[in-house]
Amino acid sequence: MTSRVDDAGSGSATAASRADLLAELHAVLGQTVQVDALLDVVVRRAAALAGDHVSAAITVRLDGRSAVAASTDEQAAACDREEQAAGEGPCLDAGREERLITVPDIAAEQRWEQWRDASVAAGFGSSAAVPGRTPEGSRIDLAINLYRPRRGEWDHAALDAVQRFADDAVTAVLVASRVEEQSRVNADLKSAMASRAVIDQALGVMMAQNRCSPDEAFGILRRASQHRNAKLRDVAAQIVAQVSGTEPHSPHEFRERPQG
Repeated sequence: MTSRVDDAGSGSATAASRADLLAELHAVLGQTVQVDALLDVVVRRAAALAGDHVSAAITVRLDGRSAVAASTDEQAAACDREEQAAGEGPCLDAGREERLITVPDIAAEQRWEQWRDASVAAGFGSSAAVPGRTPEGSRIDLAINLYRPRRGEWDHAALDAVQRFADDAVTAVLVASRVEEQSRVNADLKSAMASRAVIDQALGVMMAQNRCSPDEAFGILRRASQHRNAKLRDVAAQIVAQVSGTEPHSPHEFRERPQG
């Protein structure tokens, strides 16, 4: 069974308000910007909103590639992995088309054979795939697969609550992924700056010892690197250590400028 995502929810299936759920997401973002940690919180909260004895898994598609990003248990993760392997299933369709898909009786489902067989083997009777609506031009698609042992229709109020939470979770994941990406860029820049500083020191030493130009000193350093089969920055660190008598700062370490 499929239905279009309903923007006007009829109320939460739990006592928690949307403001409380947003506050929880913001608190997690304040504590960590790791996407994996955030998705783990999201998938568990989504399962709780959907009702009792519900398992859940999140599929995230980034730059055209999708993967099971988090789950409440191994059974739900295994079903979603089968969906990924087959390249078809309710969660993938829900994410691509941004529409809610419910499967009241998994065993009777005629679509998505590989996913169906895996879900039945895992002991699930019904499922619902809830997409998180993403801003236009976003690099991330997110959808939540809900599973439960019993067959039957899902409570619409509960699915509305999961839908609103999934929409809010998309924004939080986008923020966390951008911060995480920027952190990696910053780490790479710091490593490059630290390596460059040690190489420049070594070039200065070689220019003084050989009375040569910077280009000639760099040629000597590069040949030494090739001869020793070692990285340029590591050879540079050895040269500086030999002259100064002390180990330089690690070429992989960037030290912040002291404050004050």
